[in-house]
Amino acid sequence: MKKLTKDELACGYIQKERTHTHWKELYCEHNHFHIRTGKQSEGYDLWETFSSNELTKARKFYQSIKLGGNK
Repeated sequence: MKKLTKDELACGYIQKERTHTHWKELYCEHNHFHIRTGKQSEGYDLWETFSSNELTKARKFYQSIKLGGNK
C-alpha cells in the first residue's frame, strides 16, 4: 500500500487498512497525527496521537499494528 505524504495527510487524506473484522487508520488533524484501530461496526478501541514533527514515529507505530481476521 502506498504511504501518504505529509502534505496528503495534512489535506485530509486518511491512510487506512482493514480486514473483514478490524481496521486501522493514520490521519492528520489540528497539526497532529492520529492512529486509531477498532473492530468493524464497533468504533475504535485504540487512539494514539503524535505531534507534527513525529510522522516517522507515527508511521512505525501504525505499521506495528497487526490486524485480526482475514483480509
